[in-house]
Amino acid sequence: MAEKPVVYILHGDDEYAIAQFISSMEAKVGDPAIAGMNITHFPKGALPLDEITLVVQSMPFLAERRLVVLHDPLTGMQSATVREQFKSLLEKIPPTTALVIAVNRPLVPHRERGKGNQHWLQTWAIGQAGRVFEKEFFLARGPDLARWIQKKAIEENGEITPEAAALLASLVDEDPRLAAQEISKLVAYVNYSRPVEPDDVEHLVAYVGSGDVFAMVDALGEGNGQKALRMLHQLLEDDDPLRLFGMIVRQFRLLLLTRELSSLGYRENDIARELKTYPFVVRKLIPQTRNFSIESLEEIYRRLLDLDEAIKTGQVEGDVALDTLVTALTV
Repeated sequence: MAEKPVVYILHGDDEYAIAQFISSMEAKVGDPAIAGMNITHFPKGALPLDEITLVVQSMPFLAERRLVVLHDPLTGMQSATVREQFKSLLEKIPPTTALVIAVNRPLVPHRERGKGNQHWLQTWAIGQAGRVFEKEFFLARGPDLARWIQKKAIEENGEITPEAAALLASLVDEDPRLAAQEISKLVAYVNYSRPVEPDDVEHLVAYVGSGDVFAMVDALGEGNGQKALRMLHQLLEDDDPLRLFGMIVRQFRLLLLTRELSSLGYRENDIARELKTYPFVVRKLIPQTRNFSIESLEEIYRRLLDLDEAIKTGQVEGDVALDTLVTALTV
């Protein structure tokens, strides 16, 4: 019987799917009454190698294996020396431990893949002869998200029509965690007795309309800081800053990709197919791209990613970061 992997490299832009995978591993640890004694999570960016070594080398208590989860530890591995120490640690993990490296982004940016580039962790994993399991979790978008919603509804012992699934996909802004919450509400609302229809989605799903985000980005593109700030504060009254920030990041990612594809001669339906989204979304994006050059969109997107890191590491509050961003983009 083949031995189980001892290192699990989970990465990609679908944070919810990664969290679900880890939850399924936690459920397999054993008796819930003692599972907590065999599960250790290290927070994002934390890399106390001595402490991690001690934990992974410890025998599990009344369980087959111990589970150790490192949340995005790669941010602390800029030097070659630390990387070598980390790889040495991984190579000494006993079969009684499963160590998870969870990174909520692709290890290699999509643009770099065509060049044949690999992350140093992937290169290391190639020589590990079955001791490493690697999986990338892709965020479902557009029609793919609608199909995911239909599948998820079945898992919840319900059913949702293709039209209702497409509508819900357009409302949750590529947020599978939010989609899962809404699916649970919707199938319960129809008492699991009939398929969820578009009318049910319109009646039950509360969300900050993406149209408001479009309008705010329009104001940013026009350099109208006062209007953009006013709309931002209206949005913040009804939504979580981090979720709203994610919507803005998504918007500028789509704007950047749409601008690049338009410059290559792609038409509306072709762009929608490439972005795995709906033509009506692209129809709104194309006019907005005229407010930005490719260079300015790239600069804004880089700034957004830096702010995202600052928010998630607690360096700045989400609403303050958004205020700062809007002000900086319109001065």
